[in-house]
Amino acid sequence: MKNSLGKDFTIWTLLKFTFAPTVMMIFMALYTMIDGVFVSNLINDYALSAINIVYPAVSIVVAVAIMLGTGGSAIIAKNMGEGKEQEARENFSLICIFGLILGILIAIIGVIFIDNIILLLGATDKLFDYCHDYAAIIIMFTPMAIFQMLFQNFFVTAGKPQLGLIVTLIGGLANIVLDYVFVAILQMGISGAAVATGIGYSIPAIYGIYYFGIKKKTLLHFVKPVLRHTYY
Repeated sequence: MKNSLGKDFTIWTLLKFTFAPTVMMIFMALYTMIDGVFVSNLINDYALSAINIVYPAVSIVVAVAIMLGTGGSAIIAKNMGEGKEQEARENFSLICIFGLILGILIAIIGVIFIDNIILLLGATDKLFDYCHDYAAIIIMFTPMAIFQMLFQNFFVTAGKPQLGLIVTLIGGLANIVLDYVFVAILQMGISGAAVATGIGYSIPAIYGIYYFGIKKKTLLHFVKPVLRHTYY
């Protein structure tokens, strides 16, 4: 399979290549803002405050996923540039498995200590139930959130930034539509906003699993991972 990164870049082609990842990052930042718009207008100010209180915990998960994605992409791109295609696939698979395990562990710890986490983040008695309803659902989608961020980076490494952008946009649009359906129509409250966000995370994550794990149309796809002592 052709290494899509193995080509000469001009200023124009480099800008085209980096445009999609930039827009993806901006769109990802809008997820919680979208929830805030709907709950503030359709529920009340307490619900909006609850989302803002829970958001730092979500940001930590996203930050960890970005760290894995960007650092892993650097290693994988280095392997690909050196012609070590099988090693690139093995490292890619190992990072994805690690991301999955980490996501599950964070979800389990979050469920067990959810009350303590909410109080630590500063929830008051009036906001506690709102925070709990929102956080309890968001926590369950932690593996999908990590996968979304990983694949957002790996689509670029695989030379498919436009495809990553399209999938991210679909997930974001689904979040907007489902926010309205769950909160405005079905009257699910702040829990509905959390479910909508979780589904928004899941769409790019599930497509990434299909694309890299089942479709296998690019040089980068899932294989049996290999744990190495050094990567440089």
